[in-house]
Amino acid sequence: MEGLAIADRARKRLGWTKTSTARWWQDAHTSRATLRRFWHGDRIQREIFIAICAAVGISDWQAIAEQCEADFDPAIPESPPIRDWQEAPDLDSFFGRDRELVQLEQWISTAKLILISGIGGIGKTALALAFADSIQLQFQGVIWRSLHHSPSVEALLDGLLSTLEGTAVTNLAKGITQLLHHLKHRRYLLILDGLETVLQSPELEKEYSHFLQTLSRDRHQSCILITSREQPPTVPLEGKTIRGLTLLGLRNTAALDLLKSRGLTGKELGLSPLIHLYRGNPFALKIVTPLIQSVFGGNVAAFLNQNTLIVGDRLRTLLHQQLERLSDLEQEILYWLAIWQEPVSFCRLQTHFVVLVDPAALLEGIASLERRSLLESWFGEESSAFTLQPIVMKAVRDELVERATAEMKRVVQSHDIRYFKVWRSLMFVRPGTDDIAGDRIITQLRENLWQVYGATLPQALHNVLALLADKSPLAVGYIGCNTIALLQPLDL
Repeated sequence: MEGLAIADRARKRLGWTKTSTARWWQDAHTSRATLRRFWHGDRIQREIFIAICAAVGISDWQAIAEQCEADFDPAIPESPPIRDWQEAPDLDSFFGRDRELVQLEQWISTAKLILISGIGGIGKTALALAFADSIQLQFQGVIWRSLHHSPSVEALLDGLLSTLEGTAVTNLAKGITQLLHHLKHRRYLLILDGLETVLQSPELEKEYSHFLQTLSRDRHQSCILITSREQPPTVPLEGKTIRGLTLLGLRNTAALDLLKSRGLTGKELGLSPLIHLYRGNPFALKIVTPLIQSVFGGNVAAFLNQNTLIVGDRLRTLLHQQLERLSDLEQEILYWLAIWQEPVSFCRLQTHFVVLVDPAALLEGIASLERRSLLESWFGEESSAFTLQPIVMKAVRDELVERATAEMKRVVQSHDIRYFKVWRSLMFVRPGTDDIAGDRIITQLRENLWQVYGATLPQALHNVLALLADKSPLAVGYIGCNTIALLQPLDL
């Protein structure tokens, strides 16, 4: 229908989904159900039709009225049996992701489980919403469930079965069997948003691993779509029935559309470098745009000249939650990459650990960080290298400085260097360089310590050096190097 195509193009320009953008039905003073009928091609009240068109900026609504009243596919049910979106968030905008949507639609016909993974703020939930919104008519039921409040599998099943058949779960095994019965006899799309939350609990991780393995192995005609900041290691993403999509940042065109929707004209100098700096992370771009407008008057180049990065409390919290989930080795890898501030080869990384690390363990740590979308890989002709994207690097650097500051306080109070952990295992100055002024971590740490100790900081650092006397090289590690690096400008 040409009329619906016109409306579709108009809503895409605004970055709205067909039925999951609250702004649309609020501006049109209608409901999501009415919007759904509109997209089916059903006849709706004249006033509502005008309001829907006006909400997306269509002024010549009379010209498309007849088109919208054309016949529609009788195979599409007017009222699908189940559409449970109660726990789904509303989208304010959605741009790009055309390739990802095509890929997901290709998988949906054969896959029983699809995982959308990616770093915080990259748009996993938005993509899942837009995709489910666009293909919901291919299913006899769509159910969205949020895992952000860490429900047990039994609580999740209780809610699902309440929607599907109005019954409660009596025990876990029977509940899974009941759910599989529904997934086999009708084609459902079940969306589980925020799997990383339940993975934080070893008990819940075990429950959900078993639950997802069962759903992916058993024969049924439905699909489970999952979003997560990390891939569950116990659910291998292989074969036609289990698929995984690692979500990267928006491409330049889509990111420009997003920035324009937030008030920029799209003609400002520095837009492409800004998008690259934030690696196309839509949430990060939404955070920084108001600041550029209010503080720099929309001058993107002036903001970039500050050589700083704005992350925002919400995104900082998301990244911190990911970092908390890491093992000691994985954290140390990230710290080293934040110190270097540039791509580092595996061999170069391996040689700087105070305690020799088994190469296999180091490779497993790198692979785990890649699964969490925390690393950027650079592939050359002879070797590969790893680094962090800027927003991750800033989060890791800030956390490292806070840990180093806290350790210094404990050592000064106790006169015991055993409290030095990151001081001992990491060199705060980039290895192989004398450019101390260019090392952000040592500079940031010095500023933090100056706020604590003021003019007594040099003496506190000299006291640390005195504590290192007669200690073994293994016990000292990088403590002496770090202390001297911090002292150099202070002793002038």
